[in-house]
Amino acid sequence: MMLSENELKIIQFLKERKKATTDEISEGTNLPLSSIFSNIANLEAKGVIKQISSEVKKRVKLTEEGERRLREGLPEDKLISILGGRETKVHEIKERLGKDFEIGLGWAKRKGLISIEGDLIRPKVERFTSPEYVGLVEISQGKIPNESILDTLVKRKLVEVKEERVIRVELVKDVEVKPVELYLTHEMLSTGTWRNYEFKPYNVDAQPPFFPLGKTHYFRDFIEKVKDLMITLGFTEVVGGYVEMEFFNFDMLFQAQDHPAREIHDSFVVEGQGKLPSQDLVRKVKEAHERWWRYLWNEDNAKRLVLRSQTTAVTARVLSEGERRRKVFTIGKVFRPDAIDATHLIEFHQMDGLVIEEGFTFKDLLSTLRDIFQGLGIKKLKFKPGYFPFTEPSVEIYGYIESLGWKEMAGAGLLRKEVTEPAGVYLPAGAWGIGIDRLAMSFLGVQDIRDLYSWDIEYLRNKRVI
Repeated sequence: MMLSENELKIIQFLKERKKATTDEISEGTNLPLSSIFSNIANLEAKGVIKQISSEVKKRVKLTEEGERRLREGLPEDKLISILGGRETKVHEIKERLGKDFEIGLGWAKRKGLISIEGDLIRPKVERFTSPEYVGLVEISQGKIPNESILDTLVKRKLVEVKEERVIRVELVKDVEVKPVELYLTHEMLSTGTWRNYEFKPYNVDAQPPFFPLGKTHYFRDFIEKVKDLMITLGFTEVVGGYVEMEFFNFDMLFQAQDHPAREIHDSFVVEGQGKLPSQDLVRKVKEAHERWWRYLWNEDNAKRLVLRSQTTAVTARVLSEGERRRKVFTIGKVFRPDAIDATHLIEFHQMDGLVIEEGFTFKDLLSTLRDIFQGLGIKKLKFKPGYFPFTEPSVEIYGYIESLGWKEMAGAGLLRKEVTEPAGVYLPAGAWGIGIDRLAMSFLGVQDIRDLYSWDIEYLRNKRVI
């Protein structure tokens, strides 16, 4: 007969006592009552013990508040003790009783121990010990007070009353108690001591325990995959801050200062002003705006701070460093006021790329974009003429996703001279912007953009980047 370690403890205890209650067994074996009941049921099913009787027993236990009142006394008793048979002003009693004042006053009035006239408290007794306090003492000694006192103690949350079943059992079958072992060792075999043990059977069909291992967020994995691809293609990553001047977020990108996108409902405005770069760059940007947009460019507007609405602001900062061959990309969050739904968030990720290179053509730009998307597993691409304020010619890129069809992936083009020349860049420059979140949705089969930022552990555990 296979017996567990706890079952053996119970049998060993009953061998000495023959009969015992669940309380006695729990105390004698140091096993919790919950474990005692389950093990007794198992032993009874194995025919080792039998149940003699069963009854419901009331258990009364002091709460934490009850233990404190047992030590310090009940508030109304303390109030009568302070009064000492003499009328006393209310504020004096309040100072001495502190936080117990309201409780003590309420119970003392309810019990008819005091009367209040104006600002005086008049005691009706000189000494008093509440029956409830006597009840607390009895409970601490293992006794149960009468029902009326017990009911009051429960209402005052000084005690807890629980009803528990108590079973009395006896041992009906003498079982040889052997220690249980899991492993059969060489020493046991060579000495023959294996005969003194019971061995737990192996369940070869049992599944191993599940250990949830930590992992990175699947959307973060996707972003890292895109970064790795760009580095493989020879690009260098550049980064920029979330708070940006309108100069780099709009002005350097040849976006007029009266453009609707620069209004407060289309950009998140940040208090304060930034410091503009070199006066030569500022002057050239101003001249380009006033010459081609035909308005008076305002330097104060360019200093205003916003949460960047496009990672192209990082591209603008790269351009401001002057002419040299560059092949860079940036991936980061951008912020735009919007109604949040399954396809829109007020913050999302973009990837911008920039190539400044002698002889770089529009055909080279399309080839670069093809390499990027094919590296992400999107083999079928279409290019459609488009319009963007800072590129000419411009193109929209569409990719074919199985089960979703053709989806817009990016916008790109060759930077206009109104963008590059104020920065002193005269080489051809190609740039593009890709919505990483929507690209990830298509790539990963996610239907709700909010799932890209999910904290649901089970969802994240089962989601991975292929």
